[in-house]
Amino acid sequence: MEIAPMASGRLILLGLLGLVVAEAAVFLVAAQAFGSFVVLFTLFATSVFGFLVLGRMGKRLVGRLADMLSRRDPAFGEAGAGGVLTVIGGILLVLPGFVTDAVGLLLLVPAVQKKLIDRGPVRRSRPSGRVLDLDRSQWRDIRDTHIPDGNKSDDRRKPRR
Repeated sequence: MEIAPMASGRLILLGLLGLVVAEAAVFLVAAQAFGSFVVLFTLFATSVFGFLVLGRMGKRLVGRLADMLSRRDPAFGEAGAGGVLTVIGGILLVLPGFVTDAVGLLLLVPAVQKKLIDRGPVRRSRPSGRVLDLDRSQWRDIRDTHIPDGNKSDDRRKPRR
């Protein structure tokens, strides 16, 4: 099911408005239960913690990306994805509010990161360790025209443009 651009913009706006209302409601309930000073101090402390996470992981992630680019390694892998989730968690911690803080703290937990990476839409396939054994009648060789076979009279060895 594809959502029209106008409808998706409205959904995003509605989601952000819902987040603001939820943050305000949680803030008011927490302030009434624990006191305004404690709630404000907690929000400030989680923002500082978020900045610390971003400072630490941001440098590490940039270094990892630079290393992969220098080796011309296109595979980002689970470690890179975990770093991105940690940076997103840090950003959510910096934003004021208990709902975003809760989601940000969850994204810092390695078990949650692993679960999200494993369920994510883009993931690297892992070998299962099983062997598929086929009878000769169940498969056939297909000549690959892109790989020269060493036959000098082959016309396909001309350089490609």
